[in-house]
Amino acid sequence: MPRLKRTAFAMALAATALAGLPGCRPASIARATTPSTGGALAGASELPARRALARELYVAGVPLLARYAVVHARNIDRGGAEYQGPLNVLHWVTDSAESSRAEPGSTVSASLDLRAEPVVVRVPALPAERTYVLQLTDLQASVPAQISSRSTGNQAGDYLVVGPGWHGEVPVGIVDVIHADTTLVSVSGWVQGLDSDSARIQQTLQRGFQVKPLSRHLAIAPPPATLDDWPQPLPADMARHSALFFAQLEALLSFAPAQPGEVDIRQRLQQLEVTPRSTLAQAATRALREGMADGQREIDQRRAALSGCDAGDADAAHSDAITRACAAQRTSQEG
Repeated sequence: MPRLKRTAFAMALAATALAGLPGCRPASIARATTPSTGGALAGASELPARRALARELYVAGVPLLARYAVVHARNIDRGGAEYQGPLNVLHWVTDSAESSRAEPGSTVSASLDLRAEPVVVRVPALPAERTYVLQLTDLQASVPAQISSRSTGNQAGDYLVVGPGWHGEVPVGIVDVIHADTTLVSVSGWVQGLDSDSARIQQTLQRGFQVKPLSRHLAIAPPPATLDDWPQPLPADMARHSALFFAQLEALLSFAPAQPGEVDIRQRLQQLEVTPRSTLAQAATRALREGMADGQREIDQRRAALSGCDAGDADAAHSDAITRACAAQRTSQEG
């Protein structure tokens, strides 16, 4: 399968975190920049620097909070109204005649949990007249790959989706390895329907698409299970206006391990001194909220300029941090 271009989001995350502060190096050499010690902001420039850093970290962190909130609602919060089913399972919806989609077909979604082991995505062989697309999007709104009749053809294939830091052996028969920068990855897709499709044909077609942990694919014992200690997402309003945004961002970085040679955003977050139980001075808290508002204005301006930031546009998802934040917020709003 021809590899698609992909965004090194963690590098952009570090670059944007540094860009707003005086005396920082250009983003183009952020990877070579020595990380700060993570000391607290201080001095006469503390409030402007705090506001600038909050703006950059807000824009960079919006995708993690927005996309995690969607994954949590659909595949983790079993008692919630939006719950579709568990992780690592495909969930299908057959489009009705009243659907706004121009062509009939079935939509599919899933959330892949890569914390314990990789996941295999299997697509069946399809006739040439039937099109399909499966887009993988990580928590940082980057698109590691798109498996589709257009990009990979209509032949059957198994694709191995691996999380950051995985160095295992690739099994025989894998068409391609898809590397994700986060350990939670969303799958969204659509399979074209034909006029001749019966309910039985649709069910057979859907069963041909599968996701399964690597151990199940190989019929071997699974690795030790990971703890299901899922952070509770912030309410949408708090995610845009509360300083607790930064505390949740730090918690969600457990799903986005730092890559070797990159500035560690965790050290930048430490400078803000925000935790769920921290008590900042009123002026410091106001500077954080003002920085968040600055970042949201940039996102809103980009949304207006791009007429909406289509969350399904792979080119937009591979774009800069502001466009990714815009696309992630649209995904969160649309559900």
